[in-house]
Amino acid sequence: MCSAALLCAILILSLGSGLSKLGRLFGYSPEQDDVNGPVAAMWQATPIHWRINPSVRTNVHTTGGDTVGAAVGKAFSTWQSSQVNGQTLTNISFTKDANTSLTDPDFTNCLNTVSFVPSSAVAFPTGTIAFADIATDSGTPPTTYDCTQNGVTTTHTCNLESCIVDADIVLNPSVDFSTTTPPVAGDFDVQATATHEIGHFLGLDHSGIANAIMYPFGDTVSAGASRVLAIDDAVGVAFLYPSNNFASATGAISGQVTLSGSGAFAAHVIAIDAASGNAVVDGLTDTSGNYSLVGVPPGSYNVLALPLAGIYDLSHFGGWYCGFSPNSPPCCDPADNTCTGTQIPDPTNYTGKFF
Repeated sequence: MCSAALLCAILILSLGSGLSKLGRLFGYSPEQDDVNGPVAAMWQATPIHWRINPSVRTNVHTTGGDTVGAAVGKAFSTWQSSQVNGQTLTNISFTKDANTSLTDPDFTNCLNTVSFVPSSAVAFPTGTIAFADIATDSGTPPTTYDCTQNGVTTTHTCNLESCIVDADIVLNPSVDFSTTTPPVAGDFDVQATATHEIGHFLGLDHSGIANAIMYPFGDTVSAGASRVLAIDDAVGVAFLYPSNNFASATGAISGQVTLSGSGAFAAHVIAIDAASGNAVVDGLTDTSGNYSLVGVPPGSYNVLALPLAGIYDLSHFGGWYCGFSPNSPPCCDPADNTCTGTQIPDPTNYTGKFF
């Protein structure tokens, strides 16, 4: 998670042949790597294993509520049981491994750890509630990557263009959390926070739809501590990990956003239910202004195209951006001497249009 406080996403960086560690992403626009163009990063097999360090500090309030392990377990279950219009459209599953004493992200061990007690070596940007640290292995498949545990290194094969190979979630020890229902006044909800970060863990970027769990901003009021998925979230995870009926149960909306005759990069495109007026699915346009919202439930829709402006800017969607320009911000940190590219411009000097 990054902020109202930020509910932060991810950092991606390349290791070995193609192992990368990702930056921030967009809800139902997937986290991406650049393999001759943008490709979605995802786990190549299920069940996906995870483990938790159950230790907490005084900032985590559990009296009268769940243990942190139970709250995080419920968050994983929310994604596993996700549905769209009463139909299960995804095939993901999870296995909780034994508790761990690990405290900090370590993308080399492939252990997928959740920690409430990071060391002082872990930096949280101002306003950050929590973040997910994701490592991917990308390239023309098959590629190989190494995992090192207890001094023993093993080599594994990735048969996708971009495999997520490690995902660690860390919650800010300077922020108050609780596991009660509703959360303690002034606290962030552990289950809601974990549900958001697990979306990144699975390969989703932030969403521009305010009721989505992948919305980039969190809230301490109980009304803002959603533990449930919106359609945008459920469709996003189904797109990455589809069941056999995903394609037949959903459709797609595609098009192009242009500005003065040229494609507009990173325009925010939203499918709005024509009957209810509700925002359902969103995404961003590519460098040619093209978009494709895949997995849209049956219905009639209007499309709204907007610039990334106001509370949003391209920095919220760095992981998605990594698929287009991995060596320029916001995919990488300008302070890093390898971050030498020029950011792709995303025009914001236009008014949104409703179709």
